[in-house]
Parts: sequence; structure tokens; C-alpha cells
Amino acid sequence: MADAAEAQREESIFSTSYWRQVCPELHVEDKAYQAEVLARDRSVAAVADCREVRSRILEEGFAALSPAQLSWTAPVGRLAQGVLQLEKHGWPATFIALYDEAWAMARDAGAVMREATGNSLCMDVVGFLVRPSQTKGFSPHRDRQPEDWTPKGVPPETAATFKPDGMAKYVTLWAALTDATPENSCLHFVPRRVDPGYSAGDPDDGDPMLRIFQDKAAFQTIRSAPVAAGGCTFHTHRTIHWGSAGRRAGEVAPRIALSFGFSTEDFEPPYFSPKALPFPELRLRAALASAQVLNYATLAVGDREGWSALAGEMAGCGASTLRLLHRVFQSQAKRFHPTYRKEIATKFVSVSLNLPPGAAEEGAKTAEEGKGPGPGSQKRRRAAAKQVEDSDDDDDALMAMLEAEASTGEVLFHDDFDLLNSGEGPEEASPKPARKKKALGKRKKPRGTGKNG
Repeated sequence: MADAAEAQREESIFSTSYWRQVCPELHVEDKAYQAEVLARDRSVAAVADCREVRSRILEEGFAALSPAQLSWTAPVGRLAQGVLQLEKHGWPATFIALYDEAWAMARDAGAVMREATGNSLCMDVVGFLVRPSQTKGFSPHRDRQPEDWTPKGVPPETAATFKPDGMAKYVTLWAALTDATPENSCLHFVPRRVDPGYSAGDPDDGDPMLRIFQDKAAFQTIRSAPVAAGGCTFHTHRTIHWGSAGRRAGEVAPRIALSFGFSTEDFEPPYFSPKALPFPELRLRAALASAQVLNYATLAVGDREGWSALAGEMAGCGASTLRLLHRVFQSQAKRFHPTYRKEIATKFVSVSLNLPPGAAEEGAKTAEEGKGPGPGSQKRRRAAAKQVEDSDDDDDALMAMLEAEASTGEVLFHDDFDLLNSGEGPEEASPKPARKKKALGKRKKPRGTGKNG
């Protein structure tokens, strides 16, 4: 991305008029629309249905409500169309969170969750757009493992992630904005009763799926959860789930969904203050959406198609796009919880270090190998430009390390780049230890530490 184009895109992210042009049927910081939403007094779901959801979550780890059981404030169809409009402009589905309607749905989801689980919105908002001929939902996984919750001060034992009454401290509401079927990657769940790792935890050296599916009969316990547009599913942080590989041939409609994470504060603190709800200002929404894309970007290595369903065209982005997202988040970073700032900084470092040489920029590989048209001087200029770009990429990753350490007061990375030496980064990308020490000279003194040097 050229500097001028990148600057223009960064400016657009914070522009209400830009987002209104992208999705003219939706609202952005529209006070009249927000007042209309807040004036609504009808319930989103019947108390009896919420209690049934609670019972099913406790019993099986997941549940579902049909469109007939829900009364959303925001038009579901318009949100789906908004995601498609975002795709046309190169934005991931998660950027639907820049619109008021997404936060109206989050408010509705919160009412259902309070009744069903008692958990509160933690701002883990993610959008998905699955085109079965190209992508699918994420492969089988649990939403949280000990490495996710122990940095937040939660004991490693899985039992610590459940309340005394048995309810999970983290539950996701997954709202279908279009019909979700087996043909376009609807969700599938493993019931709690057949999953030994659900409550006890998973062994360090074992595959949870292999522990569950030891014979043919075990496969019959898998539960498919198709839901029509406007319906939703629920699952806990320990429920193994995935999106099916849809039908590749033929005309299959895309599957569009919007998920909201609900947690207890002692398990996963809200990413930013709930005082910003129900309608956060645009800059905060943009920072969250940018950070969420970075937060899930590490999945690109092991689940490319699932990552593409989340990131869209950004799935193959280079360093300049990652820097753009990181700058947008950094512009509002002080408004986010320290644990989330640490998580995003760490993910940004990991993703930056895992980029191939040249940061996936167009023409970088050609210049490096000396191929392509033009005289030798052009090749040398391209190679020089690539070297500068690589240097910038390293600097961004190094500065992200320093920012993470400054915001948390912890040593997260070592001068010898153990992050790379441990095998998390590509062997060919080995920044020199001196680069981090040199970058220390650029570091600004954190506020509040002047007295002690």
C-alpha cells in the first residue's frame, strides 16, 4: 500500500461520513437512531426461553434459539448486507462493529445473557463471512485454554473458570445474520458429557479430539446446529466447536454471523470500560475492530480458510496493513484494559515476525531475486526499497515489544528473541539482538515513572 493511500485509509477509519457512504442503510453515531433503540421496552427473548438456554448450557455446553424466539432491535438483514458492502470495500466482517446496529444487537444479546448466564459483554466482538467455495468456519477448537486465562491472573485449573453454580465464566452468543446450514458452514458442537477435557482440562501431550473420538459410535454424538437468519447459538469457552466445510460446487449463499463474548470480570475483564456502552464512540469502535483482526491473525498459520472467513481480503495482507491496524488501536490504547493491551501487542509482534521476508508486499520477492523487466538499476532500487521495508517491519515488531512491556511493567520478550528461537517464527527471519537494544533509544519514558528514573 502506497504511503498516500495508506494515510487516506487511516483517515477514513475515523470518519463517520466514510462509513455512512460504505453502508448507507446503516447508522454511525446517529443520536436519533440511538435514542430510538434506547426507548425500546419490549423483551428480546422470553424468560422461559432464557432459562431453557441456561439449562442446556449447563447440561451440554451449548444451546440455540430460533428467530421466532428472538426480537432483535436491529434489522438482521441490513447487518448482513452491511457485511457484504464492507467486503466490497476491502474491510473484514468485524468492521460491522463500527455501526450503531451492531451495538444495538450487542445490547439485545446482553439482555439475553444476563438472564441465561449472568455474564456481561467483554467486548469480544467478531464478524464472519464464509463463502463455502473459498472459505469455511474455524476448525475444531475451544475458545479458551489455560494459556489464555492464566495471564489474567486466573488459576490454571479448568475448575476456576466456572462459577459455583456450574455456569461457565465465559459464554459466546453467535448470531446468524443469514441462514447457517451444513452447506455453508454452520456450527457443530461436541456435547459436554462425551468430552473428558471439558471440565477436567486437556493433557499437555494429547489431542482432545482423539480422546473423544476413539470409536465409530463417538462420531454420532456430534451435534449440527443449523439456524435461520435471526437465530443464534450459545457455547462456553470449553465447548469444542467448528464450522463445517460447506458445499464447494453450485450456488451456495454465504454464511454471515456476528459473535459476542460474555464473561465475568474476574475471568476476562471487559476490553474497555462498560461505561462506553451501549454506543461507544466511533474511534473506540475502530480501535476495537482493528485490534480484533490482529488478535485472531495468528490463526492464519494453522487455519488459513477459517482466518480468511474472519479477515476477508486482509487475510493475505502485508506489513503495511498490519501497521495500519496497530496504529488505529494504539491511538486509543490507553482506553483499553492492560491485559487486552498486552494481548494485542504480543499478537502484533508474533504476526509481524511470522510474515515472510518482504512482508508480502507486491514486487518484493521479484526485486530480491533480480527478476522482472527493467535495467539493473531498477532492480537495485527495488532491492534497496525492500531492505528499508524489512527494516521498518522489524522496527514495528520491536516497538510493539517495547510498548507491551511498558504498558504491563513485565519483561515479555528477551534480547535474544526467544520468541523466534522457540520455533514460533520462521527460521529465516532472525532479527539481530542488537536491533532491540538500539530501539531502546527510541522508547519514551512511561508516565508516572519519573521519580524512580
